[in-house]
Amino acid sequence: MNDRVSSQLASQQGLRTRTRLAAAAVALRLAQTVAAREGLLAQLDPAAEAASGGLPAALQFVRRHAAAQGLALSEITQWRAQLAELQRADLEHPLARLRALAANADEAALISDLSLLACLPELHEGYASLLRELHPSGQPYASVTLALSWLEAENPADAGLRDRLDSLLHDTPLASLGLLRLEGDGPWHGRLLRPGPALCEALLGNPPRLAQAELLPGFREVPGLQDWLAQPDSQRAIAALARGEACVIALLGSNEAMRHTRARALLGAARVAALYGRLPIQVPEQAEAQLRDQCCAALAHAAVPWLALGDGEDSAPPPGGKRLYWRLPLLLDARAEQALPSFALPLLTLRVEALPATARRAMWASLLPNLANRAGLLAARYPLEPDEARGIADDLALRQRIEARALDLDDVADSLRARVAWRNRPGVQRVQPQAAWQSLLLPSQGLAQLEQAVRRVHQQITVLDDWGFAQGRAGRRGLKLLFHGPPGTGKTLAAEAMAKALGIDLLVVDIASLVSKWIGETEKNLAAVFEVAEHARALLLFDEADALFGRRSEGGDAHDRYANLETAYLLQRLERFEGVAVLTTNLRANLDAAFTRRFDHIVEFPEPDLATRLQLWRLHLPADAPLAADVDLAELADWYAISGAQIRNATLAAAFLAAADAGQIAQRHFLAAIAREFEKAGRAHPGFPAGRQHG
Repeated sequence: MNDRVSSQLASQQGLRTRTRLAAAAVALRLAQTVAAREGLLAQLDPAAEAASGGLPAALQFVRRHAAAQGLALSEITQWRAQLAELQRADLEHPLARLRALAANADEAALISDLSLLACLPELHEGYASLLRELHPSGQPYASVTLALSWLEAENPADAGLRDRLDSLLHDTPLASLGLLRLEGDGPWHGRLLRPGPALCEALLGNPPRLAQAELLPGFREVPGLQDWLAQPDSQRAIAALARGEACVIALLGSNEAMRHTRARALLGAARVAALYGRLPIQVPEQAEAQLRDQCCAALAHAAVPWLALGDGEDSAPPPGGKRLYWRLPLLLDARAEQALPSFALPLLTLRVEALPATARRAMWASLLPNLANRAGLLAARYPLEPDEARGIADDLALRQRIEARALDLDDVADSLRARVAWRNRPGVQRVQPQAAWQSLLLPSQGLAQLEQAVRRVHQQITVLDDWGFAQGRAGRRGLKLLFHGPPGTGKTLAAEAMAKALGIDLLVVDIASLVSKWIGETEKNLAAVFEVAEHARALLLFDEADALFGRRSEGGDAHDRYANLETAYLLQRLERFEGVAVLTTNLRANLDAAFTRRFDHIVEFPEPDLATRLQLWRLHLPADAPLAADVDLAELADWYAISGAQIRNATLAAAFLAAADAGQIAQRHFLAAIAREFEKAGRAHPGFPAGRQHG
């Protein structure tokens, strides 16, 4: 073997070369044994005439391929000793991790030979041709019989070889993990010898090709998680991952995205990769098989198996964890302890909670230095996880390069809106807010309350975190408002203007679609709505909420008791909600007192007075509207005490009436439209101003 080959063997970059060299050596040894048995040793002579096919041609291919690797049959004793020594020293090679499972040096050498023999057909089609010639059924794989005949021919004095091979393939960690597997029926020695999942890919330095799992690197830098990574529990987990300690590291929390971010931060800090896969625990047999395959592939790739159990899993944990031989770190993430499989390993548990507000502020300042002075506002508006925030930062960097301008908070909102996976569900309408404060015509006290509510969100971190008012109570960051007043007075418009001022979307809940006659369904629908709002980081609007948030009954029948349970659930869920929730009602007295005590602001929306009605008429008429000379908005405001919504409807209806007449919008068009609004509302019409035409 020449110096060039030795140099490649010593380099980690030569992993594929080292594997191919080791495979060529195994193939040449096998070819020598077969040729001697079949009387074809002459075919391995470099001077032999080229064979046209069959076994002679396959043997000649192996000889030529080995020669290209620097391996000559005449020097077999020398290079076998050199390769064995180099394999023992090559601790970074996947074969070293398999050899580490052996009980002694002889078993380690046997593992290397069998692993390479099993992978030969995947490494080159020429090897597959040789194996096809040697199999009774023409299959391109090695059988255990072939392995036995080869190894016994090389070691004729080793009487215990067959028993050791039997034990290795059935009763050792190699068999428990499925790194070498027997396929087919009949006696064990007649079966095919096949590599475990992703073993061949690992030997060639390729990523695993598994349908159920993927190789994931850790996050090297995670803005916002520095304090979490510095905690004692996190430091213990990082040390265990870095040292390869045999243990289970379980991340437990209600939010799957949070668990995943923390897991990849731990992996990045430990500088290890993970083989991630979701375990189908609803099907125990399938879960056990995937667990085995994932651990097998992870060992081959020097990765940590990461088993995700997901959210909402109710089934029992998968069996087989205690029977599986595993003496390295194993990462689990689950909603709660009940979902964890059992392993005969020490357990490290890390609780995963939302990123603290101060950490979110630091995260935004790090990711968006141009908006560092608004980091507190961003943290209050958008309680994102670091990987989500990093994606937004990447979006903004691209936008800035393309548009060559300074970016602002509106750009952050646009990026978030585009990135958030909108999980649409019946009964919830998503609205991108357009209304501004200027479109609200409220008494000064009500408008001041709305502005205070927006400022409260913006100042959350200062008051709750920097000044210590959070006191560890869930829901402190939530903001609950009650808007009450007659229909059409601007309650929904005010919620939209609030969402616009906060830079978030508006989610309007259709109450009727949530209420169900089936026990438990209403609560389930409500839980889904709150989850949608938390996921979308949106303002949640329960319009005309009386049906859900009404007074509890003191009646004793089953219907009343169930209705009271629904109300109790709403109270608890609203208390825990950490977003902005707005409830509207036409009559404040309709709401249960337990709800009203929980509101941070209660804003009244009265019927508009004369001055406000005049402002509303002017507000709802565009500048380009063609008004006739006889239009008198003051007269309309004085004569007709209608709501802002009715004024808006009347202006639009009058415009369509005028367009149908192919003329300007005249006073008669407004009068006809107003009459229609009174008719729709079922109210008595006060009549028309003297001398005015209508219709």
